[in-house]
Amino acid sequence: MAGSRRLTELAEDVSARLDLPDGPLVVALSGGADSAALLYLCADPGTETRALHVNHGLAHSDMMESAAGDIAQRLGIDLDVVAVTVEEGPSPEGQARRARYAAFVDRTGEGDRLLTAHTRDDNVETVVFNLIRGTGPRGLGGIPYHRLHNVFRPMLTITRSETREIAALAGLPFMDDPMNDDPGLTRNVIRSRVIPMLVELNPRLSESIARMATTVGSDSAYLDDEAAQVRILHGDDSVGVAVGDLLAVAKPLGDRILKTMLTHAVGPEGVSAERVGNLWSVARAETAAVELAPEVRVVRRGPLLVVETGSEGFDVRPVTLSPGRHRSGRVEFDVLSHDGPCMVAPLSAWAAIFPANTQLAVGSDGVVTADEEPAWTPGGKRLPVAWYEPGSVGYLSIFAKEVTGWTSSP
Repeated sequence: MAGSRRLTELAEDVSARLDLPDGPLVVALSGGADSAALLYLCADPGTETRALHVNHGLAHSDMMESAAGDIAQRLGIDLDVVAVTVEEGPSPEGQARRARYAAFVDRTGEGDRLLTAHTRDDNVETVVFNLIRGTGPRGLGGIPYHRLHNVFRPMLTITRSETREIAALAGLPFMDDPMNDDPGLTRNVIRSRVIPMLVELNPRLSESIARMATTVGSDSAYLDDEAAQVRILHGDDSVGVAVGDLLAVAKPLGDRILKTMLTHAVGPEGVSAERVGNLWSVARAETAAVELAPEVRVVRRGPLLVVETGSEGFDVRPVTLSPGRHRSGRVEFDVLSHDGPCMVAPLSAWAAIFPANTQLAVGSDGVVTADEEPAWTPGGKRLPVAWYEPGSVGYLSIFAKEVTGWTSSP
């Protein structure tokens, strides 16, 4: 009876802090105590709830699947099991996470609300882990409550000790994942060694970090919203932004824009301070182009800063601009030859005139050269060499435009 009374009191207390979204609930059931407790708290006859388990195909995955099946059966909840393949990579934990979240997206509908059992302790460990990595404000903001289109973390104010006690008092047959004891995983070292040392310095470490993460997370979310006002353009194997828009915003916003571009082009693991600096260098015309990785390059394309992926994403050799139509990267050129004198100078940054017989070419950096001297950046400025002497007979006119196929980011 005492155990039953304690379970009732604890469940009521924790449920009052459980931040559940509206809609059909899908609990990501790992087989451990945290997700078992979450499923127990969601197993209300008046709530549409099911469970989803991801088998990663690792050494102890079958054992965890069995535990998840037993927990779901004990609570009378339908369980969907999906097997995934974890790709090899520098971080097995990160590869498993990517496979898991891909399965979440694949096995949930638009109206479903998928719940993961991240606790306040997980949040503290994540902040410390990100601090060690030298992350920015997003990392110090901890685990977000909501991510992707339908993933929620309703237990971020609840401690691991509370979830474990609920699962034990409810008699749920959970299992501890042996990977949580692997000393080779950085997160486990933080959990078993670093956090206890920090708690000696600050017994209220969990509350302090949670408070800091909330403050930093709110500030970071505001900056993210501001940065999202600048359109990011997407093309085949490319992502770009108008240089003028980028240079017009404060650097913290610009950094976010460039990180978003890198994430689209090379994935979150490809984002680094060095690469963001590379993009700034090209945007400010300090560098013509930078190769970030094999077949990944950042260049200026007229008014755009573009990260291109794939061997066909950019032009390595200059394109000769003879009379006719030509394409270099995302810019198309119409070159016309005229026999008479030019009476009107072009007013657009996307048009230019040159004397007849001038050797014109455009390089991979988007700069048009006249007799091998930089003369004009389409959409930008014309340098003094881009001249035409009024009254002269014979000239070349060039009209440039962005190639269709770019779409704005939603």
